[in-house]
Amino acid sequence: MNAMPGGRPIHVLLVEDSPEDVLLFMDTLRGALAEFRVDAVSCLREAFAKLDEGGVDVVISDLSLPDSTGMDTFHRLAAHPAQAPIVLITGLNDEALALSMMEEGAQDYLLKGQFDQALLVRSIRYAIKRAEAERRVERERNLLRSVIDNIPDAIYVKDAEGRYLLDNEAHMRQIGVAVPEEVVGKTCADFAPAEIEALCQSEDREVIETGRPLVNSYEALTLPGGARRWVSSTKVPLRDLGGKIIGMIRIAHDITARRETEEKLAVSMRELQERNAEMEDDLNMAREVQMAFLPQQFSVFPRRAAPQEVSLRFVSRYLPTTTLGGDFFHILPISETEAGVFICDVMGHGVRAALVTAIARALAEELEEFAADPGAFLTQMNASMVSILRRTRSPMFASGFYMVVNVEEGRLHFANAGHPCPLHLKRDRSTLSFLQAPGARTGPALGVFEGSRYGAQSVQVAPRDVVVLYTDGLYEVEGVHGDLFDQERLLKTLGSHMQNPTEALFEQTLREVRSFSANGAFIDDVCLVGVEVERIGACALAGLGSPA
Repeated sequence: MNAMPGGRPIHVLLVEDSPEDVLLFMDTLRGALAEFRVDAVSCLREAFAKLDEGGVDVVISDLSLPDSTGMDTFHRLAAHPAQAPIVLITGLNDEALALSMMEEGAQDYLLKGQFDQALLVRSIRYAIKRAEAERRVERERNLLRSVIDNIPDAIYVKDAEGRYLLDNEAHMRQIGVAVPEEVVGKTCADFAPAEIEALCQSEDREVIETGRPLVNSYEALTLPGGARRWVSSTKVPLRDLGGKIIGMIRIAHDITARRETEEKLAVSMRELQERNAEMEDDLNMAREVQMAFLPQQFSVFPRRAAPQEVSLRFVSRYLPTTTLGGDFFHILPISETEAGVFICDVMGHGVRAALVTAIARALAEELEEFAADPGAFLTQMNASMVSILRRTRSPMFASGFYMVVNVEEGRLHFANAGHPCPLHLKRDRSTLSFLQAPGARTGPALGVFEGSRYGAQSVQVAPRDVVVLYTDGLYEVEGVHGDLFDQERLLKTLGSHMQNPTEALFEQTLREVRSFSANGAFIDDVCLVGVEVERIGACALAGLGSPA
């Protein structure tokens, strides 16, 4: 360094009351004066005035001045806000004093009459450099102190014997002290109960002896005053420049709020699990009740007819996608020669849909007097559902299809309330078609429009015919390419297996739909009902008893 930044000379403030020593100093620098600007003053008062002006790079001062002597001279110069580096000039009898001043912050000292130009220039330059380095270290130290004191985590550093070397304000608050001086040099035993101190020492030794960090160790602390806190503690080894472990560093994050939240959450989770278990039990019971509503045992008509006297056989499959489903079917024995079949699909699924299916079943029982007339049956069903569902907060409705099979006449009478059109399999003719008269239209869904009236249609049926009723969950299935298993695909699938027994026909159809599905499952409830015609006409009347 030949000059200061910007090319300006090094500004030296010489504090010396001896004119001879001032001349000697200037003479020593002769030849190097171009690098220096020297201001000489004879007392501290004048030195402070120069320092107040600013720009001084280094102070070279005698310890014995007219207005100050010895240690006091150095301390007063060092306390000036300019914080310029100080090089002391002293006689042989003051060398010990100068050395002690260096321990307190002086950058160097020179013995009067025993330095040449090279030594003087080097001392000035080194003093400036050392002062710059010390200021950098001090800035970094202040920055570190500011950072660790403003971090909410408790931080401390210990030596290999467990003595505190450094801590921050968060840690001091934990142990109930006000200043670092109350902590440095002491151990955990000075602040913690015996059991905590033993655990602390054990963990510290493990980190120091093994060199392995201890990460996220949970600790319960009792603060001064009795407050209980939880911390997550991490301890890592402290190493010197050679890699030797000389202590350990601990960082503790207060997790009391999280711990209390976790405990509250655990209580809430237990309560929720108990409630969910109760709800699951309730839903399972509701499912059992719902399944009991389905006419699973009513497989033939008349009910107690001998095998050779059976007129109709019923085959069904019911697949809810949740515990409770929104699909429903019901079989009504109307007379010795007539049986009614009702199927409905409530919007959605789950509890709300299941409740509406329960309503539909109850209404089907109540509307027995209209059971022989499909149009009147659905008209009355709609009127009752509109009256009930209009009181709900959100819209609810159901599609429905009702048909009456007259085994004496061999005719099928039916009415449709927005439901998928059933299929008519004529096995003797190997034909399959939708059950709908040409030009006929379905009525609106049940529970939507007040005053809706439903007209009935009729078709002829023959022995070995099968009428397949179903809900839209059977065919509203998306494939891997985004296409739907629509009613045309359903018609083709049933047609390819129509000569098989109805039970096998249903299983094959369900298997093919699942295979088509992108996820191998149905996304909506599925209900399938097959009505097989065994006998009609006079043959159907032979040996009939009461259908009940």
